[in-house]
Formats: sequence, C-alpha cells, structure tokens
Amino acid sequence: MTDKTAVLDRVYLAESVVQACLAHALTTEQEEVMGVLLGDIQPSSSPAGGAGRKWAHVWGAAVVQRSVRRKDRVEIAPTELAAVAAEAERRGGCVVGWYHSHPRITPYPSHVDLRSQRDYQQLESGWVGLIFSVFYTDTSQKSAVSIHCFQTGAGDSHIMVDFEIVPRLDKLSPSSLSRDLTHEMLQVFATEIEEAVELVRKRTGGAVDAVSAARALQEVQLYTMEKLIAEPALLHLQASIAYLEKKVKHLEGKLQNAQR
Repeated sequence: MTDKTAVLDRVYLAESVVQACLAHALTTEQEEVMGVLLGDIQPSSSPAGGAGRKWAHVWGAAVVQRSVRRKDRVEIAPTELAAVAAEAERRGGCVVGWYHSHPRITPYPSHVDLRSQRDYQQLESGWVGLIFSVFYTDTSQKSAVSIHCFQTGAGDSHIMVDFEIVPRLDKLSPSSLSRDLTHEMLQVFATEIEEAVELVRKRTGGAVDAVSAARALQEVQLYTMEKLIAEPALLHLQASIAYLEKKVKHLEGKLQNAQR
C-alpha cells in the first residue's frame, strides 16, 4: 500500500505503451481521443525524492469509450472508468492514470484537463496525466509530436512531472496487461459511431433523410478506421511472422542444448 497523499515524483513509461497511445492519438485530428494507463504506483526509492513521494510504472493502456467527444475536450463516464479499473484489478494490475490527445494544439493541459486531473488525484495522489500533441505545426512550419506528463497542484495549478521512456517493464508487468490496442480501438470507435447514428435518429424523430445521411457517414468512418488501424496492424503482424518464427527456432535450440 502507498500513501494516498504522497506526491508523484517520476513516471516510467514502457515504450510499447507510448507507441500504442500515439497510434491511438494519430487516428483522428478532428477530435480528442482518450484512454487509461495501467501499472502500479510505489514509494520513491530515490534519496533525492525524499519521504512522501511516489514513482509510477506504466506498462499498459486501455482504450475507453468517451462520454464527451469534442475537438478541444474529452471525458470518460465514471461507470466506464470503474469497469476498466475492475478488469485491470482482475488481471493483477490497476489503473494509474489517463492519456488523451491534443490534435493541432500544444501538449499543455487546459483548465478542463487540470480540473479532470484534480478529480482523479482525489482518488490517488500519484495519478498520471499524459497528453499527446499530434498534427501540430509551430510558427516555423515544423510538425512535431510531443508528450507531456502533468499533475494538478494547489489552486488548479499546472505541475510538470518528469517521465522516462524505458524499453521494457516486463519484470514489473503482468503479461495479461501488455497487449495490442488495435482490437479495443476498433471496438470503441464502432460503438461510438453507432451511438452517434442512434442520437441522430432520436433527435430527428427517425427522419429517413437524416438517418440515411448518418448511416452513409458511418460507413465512411468505419472504412477510414479500417484503413488507419486494421490494415496497418495486419501488415505489421504479417511482417513479424518471419522474425517470430526465427526467434522460436533460436529458443528451441537453446532449450535442446540445455537438456543435453
């Protein structure tokens, strides 16, 4: 157990988590996307950190359905967060933070982000906030992808948190939490799109033209998701087969030598 009031001193992010979150953030530049971070929070082992400070280890992520979907704002329903937390606990981990994208803007948190983070920190003082800035072009016309780690301080102030991207956290992470997010992303997007069509149906009283237009847009969005997410993931898996077969053969050889 860790002190629920201790300050978050540093965050260690598995490289695979960063890649998954970026892939999610890059799926759309029209609105913000979000998900939750899985891992554990422990007392800081650094003498410089001192007592009452924490380190967070993030080894996994999960895509969640958004209750608010806007270009400059995104939220998750408490019931959705509770469900993800229960599933993470069942797998031997816990939810330690959240991430969301900032398409076409800087990675710094808005006042809404800071308020959301403040509320999360009431549950766990070491709660991690990550922002992925994508599709942003600065005044020099240079495009860049940025990652920002933050917490909310007194008076809803902005606190930058140091973070480090590490190649592997396998010794710390349950294998069941380290998984590809492609399937989750497709499921969540499909559900959100279907709910948007249903909302059009309700607001228009089932008007044929409106519902038909919404269905047509749904087909376009699903096709886009397939091209942006499903096909690249399939190509990546196909390209990995030869490498994995070679690795299996190498490990089988080592096992045979060890048994002699």
